[in-house]
Amino acid sequence: MASDVEAALLAPALRDRGEFLVAGKRILVGELAPLTSELGLREAGRRVALAISGLDKVNAAHLLTCLLQAMKPSPRLVLQTGIAGALPDVGEFSPAAVGDVVVATHEAYSDTGSSSPKGWVSAKELGWPLAEVDGVESGGVFSLDGRLVAMALRVMSSAAARANESAFAAIRPEQHPRVFAGPCITASQVTGVTAHAQVLAERWQALAESMEGAAAAHICALYGVPFMEIRGISNLVGDRDRERWQVRRAVAAGSWAVRAVVDSLDLLPLPTPGAEAAEED
Repeated sequence: MASDVEAALLAPALRDRGEFLVAGKRILVGELAPLTSELGLREAGRRVALAISGLDKVNAAHLLTCLLQAMKPSPRLVLQTGIAGALPDVGEFSPAAVGDVVVATHEAYSDTGSSSPKGWVSAKELGWPLAEVDGVESGGVFSLDGRLVAMALRVMSSAAARANESAFAAIRPEQHPRVFAGPCITASQVTGVTAHAQVLAERWQALAESMEGAAAAHICALYGVPFMEIRGISNLVGDRDRERWQVRRAVAAGSWAVRAVVDSLDLLPLPTPGAEAAEED
């Protein structure tokens, strides 16, 4: 994730926490307590590395590359979270609202391309060599594992059903989020004009915009590591009005969704622990 604010609810949930610095960027390592621990139940959690990279694509790519180079065996899953802005309603996707959760099915660099007298031209249309994945040039658009997304949605739905039971009321966010899945886009410039937001939504048929998602998807594609992106919606992308953003609510929703997925990691279609080492032997 990009900032301490986005980590504000996950970091305190780490047990036996250790901290490392990489070029000023923080990595917290520990056991992520399951959601049921909020009820006072002492259950085993998952060993995770919580990386706080700083804003934007280069920071995200830098720290993630350092982690993947250092971790042997590779992590079973890289799960990126944080806040995002919901794009206007276009195409087949219903618009997300503030406090909802978006799970990315694709990620794209929305600002990597070229302007021209005939309009904007994407990196894919230009044939730029950005990242070759499985022998095919991505053009800056990364397809995420559909089976992984589908199972994560089921896991979150199951967690939400449990949260609706009175016994689990303590683990619900302030307002239980809806969960959407669809394409997301990444740009260094946060969109703050309604007309531009509409253009981007139509161009990419995307649900949400962030500053790091495509960079993390890019690095994971290069390393062949499973990747998932789960974000809480803090604002609607349009004419910039920072006072209307609800960052805490978005962080609460995204953090809840991440913990629900981590709690059910063994249900996801992921490599089993030790499989990589066995293949090398």
